Amino acid sequence: MRWNTFALAALLALAGNAQAAPRAVLELFTSPFCSSCPPADELFVTLARDPDLITLVMPVDSYDRPGRKDALAKPAFTDRQMAYADVRHEGVLYTPQAMVNGAAEAEGSDQDEINNAIAQTAGVLSVPVKAVVTGTEIALSVGASKRAVDGGAMITLLPFMTSREIPMRGGETLRYANLVRDIIPVGRWNGKAVKQKLQLQNTAQYDGVVVLLQAGTPERPGAILGATRVPLRGTL
Repeated sequence: MRWNTFALAALLALAGNAQAAPRAVLELFTSPFCSSCPPADELFVTLARDPDLITLVMPVDSYDRPGRKDALAKPAFTDRQMAYADVRHEGVLYTPQAMVNGAAEAEGSDQDEINNAIAQTAGVLSVPVKAVVTGTEIALSVGASKRAVDGGAMITLLPFMTSREIPMRGGETLRYANLVRDIIPVGRWNGKAVKQKLQLQNTAQYDGVVVLLQAGTPERPGAILGATRVPLRGTL
């Protein structure tokens, strides 16, 4: 396991009426054409049941070939995995890969490695993030921090489906939980409190949305400083 030393220092938690921060944000980069990925996909189905975790599954298009394309994969997910690799000075991408709090990496099918990464990055999620959805409008609230974050941070929306099953050849079925469908940049955060209202698009296609506050830029992502998850209909 390799740790990211960039932005691992915890920021000061703020008091008040902020929602409790999740214990961790876990991102899984996966592919149906990766023979090692189904165990990771199943593990993330289990992890998604933990209300203290925010899990996000992102199928990458690295394995797509002429005549063989994953309909759920998106270039933006591959770009995100590549950006993490660039920050970590890793020349090779692999699946299944889990990024933990944007600051540590683990084998996506190894729960012990993931748990160690969660412990290693404890305290990183320290800025309160709240979101309320009314109809097609989402109201965001990001708290302030007394500590400066070099280069600031980005606010990003990730709409997702809570579950999806994909039948494969040979009778196998792939199961995904919290399948991300888009990465939507919202704006920048410089340490001061932010409140913003946005119109959500294509809400009928999604079950919920995750809001991330993450150090750095899309090209140079750092530690995730705050996060929240909100349903778009019913309960998650």
